[in-house]
Amino acid sequence: MRRPDRLLFPLLAALVLAGCAASPAPRASSAAHAHSTSPIAQRSINAAQALIERGDAAGALVEAERAVKADSRSALARVIRGTAFEALGRGLEAGEDYKQAVRLSPGSGAVLNAYGAWLCRAGRIDEALKAFSDAIVDEAYRQPTQALANAGSCASEAGRDEQAEFNFRAVLQMSPENAQALSGMARLEHRRGDALRARAFLQRREALAPLTAPELALAIEIETAAGDARAATRYRNQLATLAAEVEAGSTPSDTGSSKQ
Repeated sequence: MRRPDRLLFPLLAALVLAGCAASPAPRASSAAHAHSTSPIAQRSINAAQALIERGDAAGALVEAERAVKADSRSALARVIRGTAFEALGRGLEAGEDYKQAVRLSPGSGAVLNAYGAWLCRAGRIDEALKAFSDAIVDEAYRQPTQALANAGSCASEAGRDEQAEFNFRAVLQMSPENAQALSGMARLEHRRGDALRARAFLQRREALAPLTAPELALAIEIETAAGDARAATRYRNQLATLAAEVEAGSTPSDTGSSKQ
């Protein structure tokens, strides 16, 4: 899955686990949200999401297929199948599912965010940024900061630093502890040659949870640029330890600290 400083994997847990009391389904804001996923399909969606989080993309696809079969009008079923396809490296099939999800629920922020993430990974930056922008308009979308952060990451990866910063700072105004935006700002500041500002953002990110492998690599670059050899060595040791844990199979592949 994508790291906190990159595009988040598209399906929102708050929508996937709609039956959970702690994460109620959002209210509908337009006719675009009129169709509710059937309980049978929802169970398969939940199962597929859990399997994806455990790294079992093949098993997730089986459950996602069941969800689509149980409720062919469910946009969320299409999104979870697209997610499984992407995890298996089948990007074109994933794109077809995301497009169909948008057709089924054109005003859904969660669906537009998923579609935008796929568009960005496909290199269709302008279309991706429009999808993220449209996602934020949905009043029923419970996680607008996710679409904003994804827009920032997409713009950053495309070299559009001013646009990326605008989005990341908008996220941090609403959610000062957003890991994706903090990591993204650290990367931007490092790219600009401001090691001290980059360090400050990454330290805020590190205070939330252990850094991921890409973030540790960034930390090494930042501390090296700042002339702090001791800190750079500390991060190298952490990266080596993390790599050994992943190699041994004791740590899941880098999913990042942020949830969908």
